[in-house]
Amino acid sequence: MKGIFTRLNDFNRKHNYKLSIVDFFDCIKFIFLFPISKIFFRYLKKQKIWIVAENPNEACDNGYIFYKYLKKEHPEINSYYIIKKGVKDYEKVIKLGNVIFYRSLKHWIYYLNADKIFVTQKYANPSQALFYILHNMNIIKNNRIFLQHGVIKEELPHFYYNKTKFHTFICGAKREYEFILNKFGYPDNAVVYTGLARFDNLSLAPNNSSKMILIMPTWRKWIFNLKEDYEYFEVYNKLVNNKKLINYLKQNGYQINFVLHKNMKLYKERIKSNNNVIKIYNNEEIDIQELLNKCRMLVTDYSSIAMDAAYRQIPVIYYQFDLKKFEKEHHKLEGSYFSYEKDGFGEIITNEDELVNKMIEYCGKDFKIEEKYLNRMKVFFERRDKKNCERIYLSCKD
Repeated sequence: MKGIFTRLNDFNRKHNYKLSIVDFFDCIKFIFLFPISKIFFRYLKKQKIWIVAENPNEACDNGYIFYKYLKKEHPEINSYYIIKKGVKDYEKVIKLGNVIFYRSLKHWIYYLNADKIFVTQKYANPSQALFYILHNMNIIKNNRIFLQHGVIKEELPHFYYNKTKFHTFICGAKREYEFILNKFGYPDNAVVYTGLARFDNLSLAPNNSSKMILIMPTWRKWIFNLKEDYEYFEVYNKLVNNKKLINYLKQNGYQINFVLHKNMKLYKERIKSNNNVIKIYNNEEIDIQELLNKCRMLVTDYSSIAMDAAYRQIPVIYYQFDLKKFEKEHHKLEGSYFSYEKDGFGEIITNEDELVNKMIEYCGKDFKIEEKYLNRMKVFFERRDKKNCERIYLSCKD
């Protein structure tokens, strides 16, 4: 127990994590529940279980899609989904059955005895700090399969093997697979290219009846640090109130859905559009997968959501007005296998007028993608079908 407390303090120091009294009680809870849970499963339960989870507040990403697949195609597996009671997505998960409430006693016992644990962002466990230590010290079984949140383009040290000890790392694309295998320190057999689970939920045919355009920028770290960023909000406010764009949308029956990253939900009021053809949403207010299937074009910046659009083979525009600042203060893009200039799925634009003109151009030609970008999409996603969940299952069943 002394060793665990020492590691907790190390975790606190290295990760700038504020330890609370709850973390120390969780240590005591683990020491008490671990032997009890083992006895319970050995003599009473006698079954193998699979746990699936995303952020405990959600069921809308790779975890949820894979869980739906398991319930439909492999009901023989005792699979369970971890989620907080009462959150927005709770009702749709409860319909599938076998829901376990986050941090409940059942959560602790089942997590400690699960045969396989499928996660999207290091979640699923009942205590972040404690289980980070338990997994990295190999105190408990290394049985987590990382389903991912989106296709990785750059080096992300917090997903290195020595930081996660994931048993299996699922990749969504061939080049990503090669990059993870060579850079992240995982054993060769731990990294697999199956495609992301949520790709199965994407339409592979264009929705020609739709006239909806999706705008989804990612977040910025410095907004949280400085509590202000006049450029970010000014740029997007100008865009959603651009008269040329709005007039074109109205005259031709188009609609724009502007969706803030979930980390930006506190700033929704900073971006406003006073017209009925541009709607602004927080991430949790809508179904991203539904919007992706409905939209005819995606405008983003550095977000991996562009990968989903490329999988669908719809037009992508990168609006990168703050590239230098983004690389300096949010995320270094160097060291990546993916170049927006050489590999990107659409044009890189840095000013509003060019962006509006490009959006109107795509509308005018019924969203036909330039051949060079379509070829990049086809090359990047060698596997483009509805069998991603099946491949994940087959790679993890033994």
